[in-house]
Amino acid sequence: MRTFTKPIIFLAMVLALSLTVSAPASAQMEKASLISVGHTNLLDTYLSQEKATGLELRYTWEKANRKPVRAAADSLPRGESLSHWSYLFSQEAFITNAGTRGNSNSFLGATYNLRYGWHYNIDPKPLNIRVGLLADFVLGGLYNTRNSNNPAQMKLSLNIDPAVLATWRFRIKGKPFALRYEAAMPWIGVAFSPNYGQSYYEIFTRGNYDHNVVFVSPFSGVQLHQMLTVDFRLWRTTFTVGYLADIRQMRANSLKYHQYTHAFTIGWRY
Repeated sequence: MRTFTKPIIFLAMVLALSLTVSAPASAQMEKASLISVGHTNLLDTYLSQEKATGLELRYTWEKANRKPVRAAADSLPRGESLSHWSYLFSQEAFITNAGTRGNSNSFLGATYNLRYGWHYNIDPKPLNIRVGLLADFVLGGLYNTRNSNNPAQMKLSLNIDPAVLATWRFRIKGKPFALRYEAAMPWIGVAFSPNYGQSYYEIFTRGNYDHNVVFVSPFSGVQLHQMLTVDFRLWRTTFTVGYLADIRQMRANSLKYHQYTHAFTIGWRY
C-alpha cells in the first residue's frame, strides 16, 4: 500500500501547484484546489462477484465565475452589479486501490470526471444559493489483478446533473469564515456497458454490438456527489477543510456496479 500511495500523493501535489500558477482571478471568480483521501467500497460484477474496499486518492480543481453587469436603466444604481447567472467548471481525477477478503490489492482503478454548467444565483444575504444544471462526463477504468479473462472494465458516461451550491459567510471574533455545501445528482444520460458474458474482444475486435450503449437514470442506480466544507483565512491564504461523499452506481445488461466513497478533504481557494 505504501509503495502505491507515496508516488500518487507526490504527483497530486505537483498537479495542484501547477494549476495554482495562473493569471489573477477577478473579484467575481473563485478557484479551488482540493485533495481528498478516504475509504471506498466498490463492486463490479463484470470483474468479480465480491465487494472490495480500500483507499481512494482524489484531486479536484474547480472554477466558478459570476460576471458583473452594468445597470441597464437610469433608475438603477450606477456602477456594476453581479449577474444572476454563473458558470461552474470542475475537474476531478481519482485513483483507487482496493481489495477483497482474499487479496488486499486485487483492484486498481483510475477515473477522470469533468463537470461544466450554469447556476442561477439567489442572494438572501448572508447566503448565496446557486441552482442549475451540469454536463457530467466520466472516463476511467477498473482493473482486476486476479483475472486472466476479462481483467478490466471501462467506465464511460455522459449525464445531465441537477446541481445546487449554497454558501453561508459569517465571522467569528472578526475573522471571516464560509460554510459551503454542494451537491450534484446525475439524472439522465448514456453510458457504456458490456453485456453479461460479453468480452471486450467481441465488442472492439469483432464488432459484435450487444446493447453496449445504455440509457441511465435514477431508475438504473441513484448517484449523488456531495461536499461540505468550511473556509477560513490563515497566513493570508483561504484554506478549506471538509467531507466528501460520492455515490456512483449503475445496473445495466444484467451487471451491477457501485463505488461508494467517503473522504476527508483539504485544500485552498484563490
